[in-house]
Amino acid sequence: MRRSQFTDSEILHLIREADAGVPVGEICRTAQVSLRTFYRWRRRFGGLSAPAVMQMKELEAENRRLRAMIDNLSARLKAPPPGELPHLPERHGAGTLGQPERASLIAAERCGGAVVGRFASVRIGR
Repeated sequence: MRRSQFTDSEILHLIREADAGVPVGEICRTAQVSLRTFYRWRRRFGGLSAPAVMQMKELEAENRRLRAMIDNLSARLKAPPPGELPHLPERHGAGTLGQPERASLIAAERCGGAVVGRFASVRIGR
């Protein structure tokens, strides 16, 4: 996502100008932003003070860090131990699995047994 060319304090200043009675169209014209951008800023920062915006940014950064940590831990839990191949059940009536079916089974095991989405047409144990 593209970063804003305005800092949070500048955005708060523009919102305060609008609250003081300056027409929104004039604010957008002088700041060279669209009305849509201004109203998005107002929805996001409207009732917040500068310290509250800083706290919100800190919480967002902490949430990103915690989500990354959870993703890393869940990936480590789902991965097979090093040096061990994942358990792949054999199909009834066939001795070997084809490459697409094997990939499907590996994906199913890593996802907790469910394969959904674009590749759900490959069924396990027909």
